[in-house]
Amino acid sequence: MTEFREVRRSSLLPDQIAADIMAKISDGELLPGDTLPTEHALAGTFGVSRNVVREAIARLRSDGIVESRQGRGAVVKPISERETFRVDIHSLGKSGNLADLFELRGLLEIEAAGLAAVRRTSLDIEEMCKAIAELDGDFQFDERRLEADAAFHRAVGKAAGNAYLYGIICYISSRLKETTRVTSNIYTRDDLVQVTRNEHLKILKSIEAGDRAGARKAMAAHIGGASERLKVPVRSVSLL
Repeated sequence: MTEFREVRRSSLLPDQIAADIMAKISDGELLPGDTLPTEHALAGTFGVSRNVVREAIARLRSDGIVESRQGRGAVVKPISERETFRVDIHSLGKSGNLADLFELRGLLEIEAAGLAAVRRTSLDIEEMCKAIAELDGDFQFDERRLEADAAFHRAVGKAAGNAYLYGIICYISSRLKETTRVTSNIYTRDDLVQVTRNEHLKILKSIEAGDRAGARKAMAAHIGGASERLKVPVRSVSLL
């Protein structure tokens, strides 16, 4: 039987309850077709009001994770029927999930860099330069530099000129802040920020020069380097 833990009074947030339920789904404790406990039962388990639980379930419904069925309540949907793409930060530690995420990055961002070399505007280049400049001056990733790292990838995605590709890259880049935090903890050298900056700079130079093959190669090297620093085995992504 699926068990939830009471949430501390200092953090009675629907997001946390939704994340707890999502973790049970990701771990297979709640399977597609399973019905969530009633709002009353969840409120008692988490030690919150039913309104807080109702909002948490509404967020899961909005993300396409569960659906309401008459007479049954909230039911877990199969992955194949979920309308939204979602990367659950809490499940990235599971075997293979990080490798899958980095492989997805390769498939999307390598091609985005190549398209950016063909379609970039002067404003796109300015945004990339600004993001790289934010990485100067320190050896550690603080919150400002984590955002600068993500901003660079968003700028490349925007320069690719495809709204759907840009939207996915924006979503993934926000989730990758956590992987950079983890890398900062396990990377044994003190040049993580500068290594990242230099890899970004190579991507920028190729995009600015209109070198599609060079931009793809530079992005592949960056993603490969990031996975190695995080000690994540990643299947190779073709550069053809």
